[in-house]
Amino acid sequence: MAIEPKHIPKKFLSSDENLVFESRQSAWFRMKSAALYLIIEAVALVLFIWPWMTGVADIPYVSDWLADPDYGDYVQMAFGALFFLAFILSSYKWWIWSNTVYAVTDERVITQTRKWLAKTYRFIPVTQIEDVRLVHPVSGRILRYGTIEISTGSLEAGKADITWLAVPSPMTVSRILEEVMDVRDKPV
Repeated sequence: MAIEPKHIPKKFLSSDENLVFESRQSAWFRMKSAALYLIIEAVALVLFIWPWMTGVADIPYVSDWLADPDYGDYVQMAFGALFFLAFILSSYKWWIWSNTVYAVTDERVITQTRKWLAKTYRFIPVTQIEDVRLVHPVSGRILRYGTIEISTGSLEAGKADITWLAVPSPMTVSRILEEVMDVRDKPV
């Protein structure tokens, strides 16, 4: 039942604590827009360096814009700025995806996030969990991700204490949470 931690530091877990589940957000959730930004980056980069490429065919309209002595440099700078902006946006999406980790141990539920240089760990002891809600929209069912809300009180009364967005295989994760909660309530 216990697994080796890949993303949560092993030193963060107590000596008798076993990791049961660990995952990042679904790549589909964060990276679909990053893929679009990567395509924009590639096109903008090619159009930015096009004037320096020799022996290439002209691109209708674009080659004329780039060759124009009045505003060709501005068009080229616009392609460079577009490349830079798309690079920043795709890097941000990747940063958020790679630095968000969800974990369940036999003692607590953990969310690890990173904002710039600081890591934030948020956790709830399993014994305090009162309510777990699985939100599985149509798009999530198709792409196999969902949202899990974990609360120390009733979710009907207020907001969740921890919300996991875009959890891969959310039905399995919800079942794992329920099993861990059952074991903690009724020790063997």
